[in-house]
Amino acid sequence: MSGLAEAALWLAVAISIPIAVIGSLVYPNVILEQGLSHRIFYFHVPVAWVALYGPILASFFSVIFLISKKSLWDDLAFTSNQISFLFAIGVLFSGPIWAFSAWGVPWDRTDARLQSFFILCLSLVSYFVFRFLILDLKKKAIISSYLSILCALSSVLTWGAIRWIENPGNHPGSVLGKGGMDPDMKITFWFSIFAFHLLFLILFLLTYRTQKILSIRDRIRTEKG
Repeated sequence: MSGLAEAALWLAVAISIPIAVIGSLVYPNVILEQGLSHRIFYFHVPVAWVALYGPILASFFSVIFLISKKSLWDDLAFTSNQISFLFAIGVLFSGPIWAFSAWGVPWDRTDARLQSFFILCLSLVSYFVFRFLILDLKKKAIISSYLSILCALSSVLTWGAIRWIENPGNHPGSVLGKGGMDPDMKITFWFSIFAFHLLFLILFLLTYRTQKILSIRDRIRTEKG
């Protein structure tokens, strides 16, 4: 990425994230049944989207790695899974706050989306544990690639939990399948989606650069050893 493009990305993130956060707190009307806690929707859902996209992107990079065996693609997959896990933590913190207000309990064990998302988080944790335990760089990259694909499958199942399961629990249906959002809610929601995707891009860029340096360091150590 050129210096000008990166500067523009930083500027876009610096402007859009505060607008998205402050706008969600003051602009759209709230759902009367949930009160002010409903405003967490404009953080929770965009962050959840990024958390679900990350493993799918990582699996794409992993498949290319398995074909090409170039470490670049393993670094990209690892980067994507790291950012996905970071956003997943945001979902795990914001979800119970919203759930407690809407359902009266922070976690409903009968809810298909919650359970499937928890499995996705466990899958990502397993991915990182195996990467930490395997010392051989080639084996680490290969096994990590297959685990990335499994994480992507878990992500797809999480996405489909409220679409394919007849009784998904308390979780609301798909946002895209609803036509009832007021204009102020739609504007705030889609702007938040835009802002948090920009944040994903800048975090991806920074994390990849760090991972690239660490990979070079590990390869040098391996060659010397």
